[in-house]
Formats: sequence, C-alpha cells, structure tokens
Amino acid sequence: MEFRKIQFTGRSSYIVSLPKKWVVENNLKQGDTVPMVINPDGSITIFPREPKGTGEKKELRISKEYSPDMAVRLVISAYIQGYDTFEIVFQEEMPFYKVKIRKILQGLPGVEIILDEPTRIIAKSLLDEREVNLSEILMRIRSIVISMLGDLELLAVKPGEREILRDLHDLENELDRFYFLTIRTVNRLLSQRTVVEESGIIRRHFDLIGILFIVRNIERIGDHIIRISEVPEPLDFTTLKALFTEVLDRISDRDLGKIDKLMLRLKGEIKAIDSKESTAKESYRRILEYLENIGETIINMALS
Repeated sequence: MEFRKIQFTGRSSYIVSLPKKWVVENNLKQGDTVPMVINPDGSITIFPREPKGTGEKKELRISKEYSPDMAVRLVISAYIQGYDTFEIVFQEEMPFYKVKIRKILQGLPGVEIILDEPTRIIAKSLLDEREVNLSEILMRIRSIVISMLGDLELLAVKPGEREILRDLHDLENELDRFYFLTIRTVNRLLSQRTVVEESGIIRRHFDLIGILFIVRNIERIGDHIIRISEVPEPLDFTTLKALFTEVLDRISDRDLGKIDKLMLRLKGEIKAIDSKESTAKESYRRILEYLENIGETIINMALS
C-alpha cells in the first residue's frame, strides 16, 4: 500500500498526486480524464480509462460437434455475460437444435428474436438495464417460490391435478428466467467496476457474490419443489413458507439476532426430518438445508 498527502490548491480544491509509474503504464498524459467511483464504504477507486461495455454482439457458431443442450448453454452464457445481440449461426440446417435454442431465447427476460432463417437466428435484448435492480428481482423470485409452495399444498390434497402441475412448471421456468437475469445484472454491475446499485442491498463487492449464491440456492429450492410435486405427500408447507419468508427478509435488514434464531430453528427442523422415509421428505430436508445456506450467506454479507 502506498500513502500520499492531500494537498490544498486554489481556494476550494484538494488534490492527491497519481503515481508516475501508473500514469506511464496506462498511456495517460496531462489533461486526460479518468473515471472515478466513490464506493459505499467511503473509499475511492480511480480507473485508467472508461470500462468497456459488454452490450455488443456475440456470434455463436453451432455444429453437431455440440449436443443440443450444449448449444443452449452457450446461448445462456452469452446472455448472462451481458451481450445485447446474439447471432446464432448453424453449420447446416439443424431443426432440432433450432427449436431448443428458439425456446430458450423466448424465455430469456427482455430478449426478442428479430431474424429467423434456416441456418441463422438473430436475437436482441431490449431490456432497459437502468430499470432493473436486484431488490425487485429478489422480490419477484420470492413471490414465485411462495406460489410454488402453495401449489404443493394443493397437490397434497389433489395429487396429480394437471392444472396445478402445469402452473408449477410454468413457475419453475419463470424462476429460471429471473435466475439468469440476476447473473446478467450482477455481471453488469461488475463490468461497470462499481458496486453502486439503487436498491441499497449492495454495499460492497462481496454482496454481489452473496446475491449470486442466494439466488442459486433459491433456484435449487425450485428444483426440489418440482421433485416433491412428482410424489406429493402432506408435509408442513406452512412452516416452510414462513421460514422461507423470514430468511429472505434478512437480506435487507441483516439483523444478526434474528438470523441467529432462524439458524437455530432451521437446524432443529432439519434434524426432525427423516429423509430416508420418502423422496418428498428428502427434498423437503434439502430445501431447509438450502435455506440454511442462504442464512450463512446473509451473515457473511452482514459483516461489512
């Protein structure tokens, strides 16, 4: 770490000199403008140049060397990395691949297909990134999971009810969409080299990692809800909804006292479930363990 004195110049300006080596290495000169970010913790970060944006075109060349699932993963990867335009070029006419890729493109938040040819698809993200914040995404994810747990309660009474099962799968798809949007939003914040985020839940860079981990665990909770729906049985979904809500409430307030009580309660609930009795109980226990993971992450985020 290097220390430099603050100097006073003129009538109202304070200045700190930049290291000559840093200026030379980054090809800067007198009169150049450098971007500066005031971080939530009070520190200041100075960058040698404007950060490059990722809001550009990404071309993906697809051949049968890849499986259809791999082709879909490449499209998702381009989306979460922040590219705005996706050009998917097929080596030959590959209708099965096209169907899967078209379906995933239609499911990504803000993405519209603007060209669809036999060997090429062009899609564009029309999402206004300025209108997206992580707090709103988390609120939507929260409501989706609560609705999914409500469907499980109905299935315990009416096993195999097609309308409920259809709704559950639609909700799971929506949960996946917001999971991808979260990764894209976090990547956007990182590419801007700043942790400033208007929702207020991001206070330092570690919080971005924490949000990713939290949403990943919620996405896995969705998977286990679907697993329970395949072999439903009466379980304490009311308690599960309450625990889920209480854990997510701690993301914003980060009340360590409340988190401590929640973690002890979760530990007791986990011990009380015999996961060997049924597939549904095994998944129920896994959901509680994912909530425990989220609680641990919030504790880490609270220590800022």
